[in-house]
Amino acid sequence: MTNIKCVPANHCNMKKAFLLGITGILFLLSGCEKFLDKVPGDFISPENYFTKEADVRAALAGVYDILGKEEVYGMNIPLSFSVSDEGFYSRSAFVSGPAVYNYDASDPSVASLWKFLYQGIERANLLLANVDKVSMDSTAKRAAIGETKFLRAYYYFMLADFWGDVPLKTEPATSVNNTDIARTPQREVYDFILREMEEAEGMVYTATQLGTGGHVSKTTVEGILARVCLKMAGEPLKDVSMYGEALKWAKKVVYPDSGPSEHFLNSNFKNIFIRYCSDQYDVRESMWEAEFYGNRNGDFEAGRIGNAVGLQCNDEVYGFSYGFINTTVKLFNSYEAADERRDWTIAPYSYTYNVVNGVSTVKDSTFFTAAQIYNRNAGKWRRIYEKVLPRNKNYTPENFPLLRYSDVLLMLAEAENEVNGPTTIAKAALKAVRDRAKASDVTTSVSSQTEFRTLVRDERFRELAFEGLRKHDLIRWGSFVITMNQLGSSITNTAETAFKYAALAGNNVTQRDVLLPIPVLEISLNKAITQNPGW
Repeated sequence: MTNIKCVPANHCNMKKAFLLGITGILFLLSGCEKFLDKVPGDFISPENYFTKEADVRAALAGVYDILGKEEVYGMNIPLSFSVSDEGFYSRSAFVSGPAVYNYDASDPSVASLWKFLYQGIERANLLLANVDKVSMDSTAKRAAIGETKFLRAYYYFMLADFWGDVPLKTEPATSVNNTDIARTPQREVYDFILREMEEAEGMVYTATQLGTGGHVSKTTVEGILARVCLKMAGEPLKDVSMYGEALKWAKKVVYPDSGPSEHFLNSNFKNIFIRYCSDQYDVRESMWEAEFYGNRNGDFEAGRIGNAVGLQCNDEVYGFSYGFINTTVKLFNSYEAADERRDWTIAPYSYTYNVVNGVSTVKDSTFFTAAQIYNRNAGKWRRIYEKVLPRNKNYTPENFPLLRYSDVLLMLAEAENEVNGPTTIAKAALKAVRDRAKASDVTTSVSSQTEFRTLVRDERFRELAFEGLRKHDLIRWGSFVITMNQLGSSITNTAETAFKYAALAGNNVTQRDVLLPIPVLEISLNKAITQNPGW
């Protein structure tokens, strides 16, 4: 039961079978700024639209579309809403905004994230209210309903994770007159999330049937359910019984009830991310992805992965990138020297340029010195591997991981340890992730639950860096504020003068930053809603 395998790096599927953003005119939204009770007046009338299977597919694409918004996973979550002890915003003049924890409830990126998540929920509500009118293959309809239910629940999970208590709305809007909607207690929101995801798990296709990481599969649902349960076990609900539920769902992915596992570790860590950049699926490792495609020369949704977060490059031929996020010394030093993840997660070089007859060529041969750690960009997404040409200056076809198999293994290790201690199962899951990275075996001598808990938490730090999870891990473990404040102090005291500004985020964090503020416009329009503490 503890035999966890890797597969060769070339055992993957080409993409993209499912392209986001091609939603037609069904979901063209108006400029109305009331997020929670928007009447879809500029949608095609549901009575006239939901008549055939193609309508359901288009509506489902519209629900998925939210994931790829620049204001969601297309840029803002990886760039602005995920800053933790793994990296910092690498512009000394940037002294305000969510990335440095110096902003207020009027911040437009906060409002946009709130707005688009509720738009995704409204789209899901509309589809679920009308799908039964459509005559189509029953299996396909069941899968579409399952995906929609899961996505609606996932958007609520994001809302609850970012904001805490949020209004729970499960029916499509019918009137603009009822605009006052109170916040629902988190426990009720999470109970809804669990019910919807558990129902979806039995409705959607398997990963093997889909062959794509762009759609939600049965094992995707199970893996995300493990994540939701771990969140519920931690802050603020502290329902420790949910560790057992997290363990149940993670085991379903790693040790399925019947048949072989659909998922394995890619034997080459950097190949996972090369495939995100070069339009190839790896459904064995990358279980779910926010999809992007093209260079904005057509009806495709490109994002800014690799452009905002990537290796700084001033040459559009090789992929222009701002390199906004750099590593912390803490993250760099957490890797062993032989750990193959370090120099891919954290770029060890900068681009240099040679110009010959007016044509520039890029060589990645200018490596940083051992002392130049703060100079290093987050390196998982590298535009040099993009296949779509010509490369757009600011938009890329690079996908962003929402769930990887290594994450599930580490969730399994964490939950198993909390329920049963550092058993053979827990150790095998952790060891598999480290073995793939050519890191040493740290499981042989560990015997206490506390020691193993630290090992798993440290491994998540290394394995999942810059994938939008670290901040949320620290919050559920109850250590976000103290970790960030310690980081700020460490950088202030030890960094060279040119990089002391990297301490700004850590020094700015207070208890209020555990949650985002309810957008000020929502507060002004919704008289039943209240603000989060400290905002």
